[in-house]
Amino acid sequence: MRKKLCLLPLLFAAFLFLTAFKGGNGFSIETGDEYAVATNSSDVGDVAERLGMKEKEVTSYFTGNSLVFIAVSKDKKTQIRISRFEDDFSRKVYDTEKMSDEQIIDMMSLYSESSGVVKAVESGGRKFARTMQVSKDEGGKFTATQYVTVASGQIYIITCYNPGVGASEEVNKIFSSFSVNDISATIDSYSAQKKWLIPAIIAVFAVVVVCAVSLCLKLYEK
Repeated sequence: MRKKLCLLPLLFAAFLFLTAFKGGNGFSIETGDEYAVATNSSDVGDVAERLGMKEKEVTSYFTGNSLVFIAVSKDKKTQIRISRFEDDFSRKVYDTEKMSDEQIIDMMSLYSESSGVVKAVESGGRKFARTMQVSKDEGGKFTATQYVTVASGQIYIITCYNPGVGASEEVNKIFSSFSVNDISATIDSYSAQKKWLIPAIIAVFAVVVVCAVSLCLKLYEK
């Protein structure tokens, strides 16, 4: 019984330490069950299999392109990719909310090489720059639709590929489900605060452990 009581504060300490770093991806997006999905913090096996790539290659692709999300349809013809990163522009602007349509359109040239027409659009109360380009490969024509926004000081680039000319209804539906969780994004991008955040968490964890050990010793002395 004493051993069980002794373990409780230690388990609580472990729980406290782990949950302190629980952040999430900082955004949400909904795809159908037929999609293989991977994030920068999840298993990439299913996506690698559909893309005909090795898992190491997909992981490297994530890192090299600042990717945080990839979704591939069952027929492999529709793909959704999300990149996220910070730069001087995103830190200065912080959010597209106060940007004019002209400023949002100009922003696209910083992050896209697409030759398509750029428009300012809105979805879920958030402003995006959008461009659309039709290309052709051995499988026929396909459309690449790209959206760029700034949220919580971070650039989000959503790139959608689908067969045919123009964004498909499916791609439009998936894009419209995208939203940024400002609280999670702030936690997830804690790098500016880590000089004091990590030591503070370690200090709290250490205090809990010391108290737990002290309680254990008292229990065993009785």
